[in-house]
Formats: sequence, structure tokens, C-alpha cells
Amino acid sequence: MKKIAILGSTGSIGLQTLDVAREHGYKIEALTAYSNVDIIENQIREFKPEYAALVDEKAANDLKQRVKDLPVK
Repeated sequence: MKKIAILGSTGSIGLQTLDVAREHGYKIEALTAYSNVDIIENQIREFKPEYAALVDEKAANDLKQRVKDLPVK
């Protein structure tokens, strides 16, 4: 299975890339974004990546609390 990382997963190109990955069964290894906690939280719950990161520190802390029940680094 091919593994990919999506940089800017909450932007239009990132969302389109995730659509293609979903359609073709790619394993999402990592997701990154600037600060959109709601979208990336949903992506984490769907794709279960090993890594996720947000540039904005406040948003990253919020995300960490929201997904603390999941094995995301």
C-alpha cells in the first residue's frame, strides 16, 4: 500500500488530493494545515494518520485535546 503525506490538507488542493487518496485506497501517513481545527479533526478521524500538525500553536493545542483518544503523534 502506498503511503502519502498531505501538506495543506484543509486547502482546496489538499482536499482534492484526499478525495483521490480516498478513491484509490492510499494510506495517509501525515496531515498538515495552518489552523483549521474542525476540518483536520475530521480528516484525522477518517484517515487515521500517524502524524498530524498545525502551524498555529493555539489551534494545535486545541486539536491535541480533541483527538487525545486517537493514536496520533
